[in-house]
Amino acid sequence: MSQEKKPKAMSDASFKLMMWTFRLIDLFVRPRRHLAKVPVREGMTVVDYGCGPGRYTMPLAELVGPGGKVFAVDIQPLAIRTVKEKAARKSLTNIEAVLVDSYTTAIPASSADIVLLLDTVHLIKDYDALFHEIHRLLKPDGFLFMDPGHMTTARAREIVESTGLLTMVKCQGRDMLLTKKLSSEASEK
Repeated sequence: MSQEKKPKAMSDASFKLMMWTFRLIDLFVRPRRHLAKVPVREGMTVVDYGCGPGRYTMPLAELVGPGGKVFAVDIQPLAIRTVKEKAARKSLTNIEAVLVDSYTTAIPASSADIVLLLDTVHLIKDYDALFHEIHRLLKPDGFLFMDPGHMTTARAREIVESTGLLTMVKCQGRDMLLTKKLSSEASEK
């Protein structure tokens, strides 16, 4: 792997503006409608990578139930604080907020049934580092559910495929469902 390009957190002011924007958007497009496309079930372990203010984290925690777990990962300290506060208000004890300063997390390898990467890819500086970490996190039969956000679907697909780590299972509109290539498949690339 090449020298990792460190990600940079957005300013607190930008983050607060993003939260306000999401509140407006969520009046019309509910996160639960988007999550209905994700193959999430009770008892699963899910990583919400680039969780922001937790607009998907909270409903995910309810969907996986008390036997499941949601890791809310972000580089922005205000995002992590917001997620912790929302989880406490809703008495959701199955959420673990993870503040990172690189693409690497302290989450155990092969522990995630699903990684969500929603409206985050356009902010990434080192695609290779990000997708290697997602590959490391996923169980052998795990999925990455991705929405490219402010990037074209074609460009996002090109980026993912260039890593050789994931295989497209389904692409519907802007939503992509990918599965982990096994080590031997990934190394053949």
